[in-house]
Amino acid sequence: SVVAGVAVLLGALSVFSDAHPEPWNALSLPTWAIHVSSLVEWLIAMGLIWQYADVRRNPAWKGLTWGMLPLHSSGICACTYHFFYNASQLDFLVGLQAFLTVVGDTTCALAAWRIWQSEKNLPTPATDTHPQTQ
Repeated sequence: SVVAGVAVLLGALSVFSDAHPEPWNALSLPTWAIHVSSLVEWLIAMGLIWQYADVRRNPAWKGLTWGMLPLHSSGICACTYHFFYNASQLDFLVGLQAFLTVVGDTTCALAAWRIWQSEKNLPTPATDTHPQTQ
């Protein structure tokens, strides 16, 4: 995948990072590539779902985007914590990340239920225009 390719490339470039030694708990460049690309991919997914809601003419899909927001915020907490080398002053971010993950899982589940409920009431396009013959 593209993410794996970027991770390999950044791993190869990490040879040049020896000029500035990192603390023992620093994340590697490939790990940062995965973390940041995950946050970007999450934003792209949220945008695509929002657009799908408009195409589908079903605003319940927009609720999924809102439901995904706490999970994205959880990822931002993790990246912030790691960016500052897991500083003890930021230990509260670990608890906040866990809380946001639980909230996000719940809001995504509720949004999925709302989508299911709303889609049951929408007309479905005819998929079979030919009657079956026996």
